[in-house]
Amino acid sequence: MKPKLCVISLLIAAAVLVVVGICTTSPRIGAGNNCEPLDTMWYYPTVLAKAEADESIYDSLAVMLGIEVAAMKAVSSIESGRSHMAFISPGSPVVNLEVPMFKDRLLEAGYNVDSLARTVPDAFHRPSRSRYADPLSAQRAMYRAASAINDSLAMLCTYWGMYQIRGSNWELCGAVSVYDFVEKMSASENMQHRLFADYIKNTGLYKYLQAHDWTAFARAYNGEGYARNGYHKKLAEAYARYSRQSSAHGR
Repeated sequence: MKPKLCVISLLIAAAVLVVVGICTTSPRIGAGNNCEPLDTMWYYPTVLAKAEADESIYDSLAVMLGIEVAAMKAVSSIESGRSHMAFISPGSPVVNLEVPMFKDRLLEAGYNVDSLARTVPDAFHRPSRSRYADPLSAQRAMYRAASAINDSLAMLCTYWGMYQIRGSNWELCGAVSVYDFVEKMSASENMQHRLFADYIKNTGLYKYLQAHDWTAFARAYNGEGYARNGYHKKLAEAYARYSRQSSAHGR
């Protein structure tokens, strides 16, 4: 073999080895064929790029619900929390495992919860923040430990995305299964807005937004603690703010 051809062959062989090494030692994006998605979470979508929510999403969802754009923006801004954070990283939505519910579901499925609490403690006790960069990463680690025990039950017992919708409400969000719900939650901020709007529509909560009955909406969505946290007042203030903005822009 000529020296030049020999060098080319060696370079090709080295490139192949690098690719093989990456595929066998790194977290991978994909589904099936033993190919784990990012963050070692099963059933994530193959496309993990996060699309930022755009202004038009509020217009389309307001039309779908038969409410004003100002009302849609108000409920979105208040119910998505202070940070409005949807993802920890692309494809990894914010999560919060409801431990008591997870324990109950495991017991119903025949698991020995006491034994699991000893062998997989991170699934039942929030990991120390000192082990993680931030609380959201600690919550993700907790969810990951729970999903290693039973992924479908972990999905059902976890609050997802910027609106913190529990997985057990997947059908009310227009999903065909809890797996479909998680996949959509993992796709983009726009999709999280759509799931939230479907939840409002399918539970009939949109009627309170049509009537500007912030107290009724806050009680139904946030529970009896709504008044203590002032959700109804925050919704009313946000609606007034967005209404003024719409008037200023001639909308």
